[in-house]
Amino acid sequence: MGKRILQWHPAFQAALQIELSNGEDFLQFEREYNLSSKPLQIDTLIIKKEPGFRIEKSIGRIFRRYNFVEYKGPEDYISINSFFKVNGYTCIYQANTEHEMEIPPEELTITLAGYHYPRKLLCIYKTFIMQK
Repeated sequence: MGKRILQWHPAFQAALQIELSNGEDFLQFEREYNLSSKPLQIDTLIIKKEPGFRIEKSIGRIFRRYNFVEYKGPEDYISINSFFKVNGYTCIYQANTEHEMEIPPEELTITLAGYHYPRKLLCIYKTFIMQK
């Protein structure tokens, strides 16, 4: 007879709802919530096959081992949401490995490329940095 796997998430979620029941009129609980309607995909992922390989061409000089590139065309712009989306994809990629810290965070880069100056994003980023 095979070993039966206990499902702990429903019990934990029920405990959360009980714990937060005094705010039930103001809270909405979603179980196993899908974070996107389509598969998560980055525009370009560049992986250095040889970790020590040095790229001499322009932007490649800042690349590390795993490099996530998001491109926005002339009709689009790099938004605050673009930044958080690419950051999230990068974190998921790093965490979705067989072993903990298999990909060290310092081996990751994020590049946002577009035609327009990301004024709102840089203002938010500047405000965030100044708060620290």
